[in-house]
Amino acid sequence: MYLFWKWLHIIAIISWMAGILYLYRLLIYHTERGRDNEDIHNLLALMEKRLYKYITIPAMVVSWIAGFSMIAINSALLSQVWLISKIALVILLTGSTHYAGKVLKSFAKKQEPYPSGKTLRILNEVPTVLMMIIVAMVIFRPF
Repeated sequence: MYLFWKWLHIIAIISWMAGILYLYRLLIYHTERGRDNEDIHNLLALMEKRLYKYITIPAMVVSWIAGFSMIAINSALLSQVWLISKIALVILLTGSTHYAGKVLKSFAKKQEPYPSGKTLRILNEVPTVLMMIIVAMVIFRPF
């Protein structure tokens, strides 16, 4: 069963990362192009909502479930510092995901002030950096 949960965890993480990275890109487009054009605003709001609701959040939830299922099967993992570090970073990644959801809801309702394109570009790098560190924790197990 452990290998099944590991497989599911990897698939879910790939989906989550694809969703969150594309979502931030859509938010950048929205703040830079969707404010002045109602058709573009409506299209981007719909795309953002569907991506968040049907791909990004479900993938995040499955990632958490599969990860904790692996820990349930092999509870000795919890004594390893690299895993505790990984979980802390995944909490930050979850926060980044929820922040994107908050921004897309404010865009959909046209609630200003919107984050700037520059701010969203920086926030778009956060999941990538977190992913790189998380994968390093798993592969190299530095502590």
